[in-house]
Amino acid sequence: MTTELATPIIAGTTVASHVVFVLFLFLYATNATIKKGTQQIVNTYIDEIIFIFAFVALAGSLIYSNIVGFPPCDLCWVQRIFIYPQVLIASVSMWRKEKLAVYYALPLSLIGGAVALYHSYVLWGGGSLLPCTAVGGECSKVYVMEYGYITIPVMALTTFIYLLTVSYIYKKS
Repeated sequence: MTTELATPIIAGTTVASHVVFVLFLFLYATNATIKKGTQQIVNTYIDEIIFIFAFVALAGSLIYSNIVGFPPCDLCWVQRIFIYPQVLIASVSMWRKEKLAVYYALPLSLIGGAVALYHSYVLWGGGSLLPCTAVGGECSKVYVMEYGYITIPVMALTTFIYLLTVSYIYKKS
């Protein structure tokens, strides 16, 4: 699979998910029926939802690094450290029928999301605090730029935001 094939599919799916997510947030905030239904679905399937989001992120990162050939930078590795375990945690939680993955997903997603936000900030031209993202560093290299804002760190940030959102819905209900 080449970047010409993978990137439009993955970036297009990311943009579509952003549109659906914004629409969902609006409906969730304004429609009590949708809010209640969403809470019921999240309460019933929280481990499965976490598994799906984390697995898609894991698969996407492996496609970009192992199939397309983009070497992950230090910040990408840190983000992977906070997303990869969530697949295993959610799997074990589903297997044991315990609904405990959310308690681990929340802190992992907060930290991973902060790293992804910082990485995105640097790629959008912000000043770097770490040597990894200094001029010429791998973290400053933009492998993907679609629709004017979709980069690999934005894709990771998207996953972390979705995980935080479902964790919030679960904890609130």
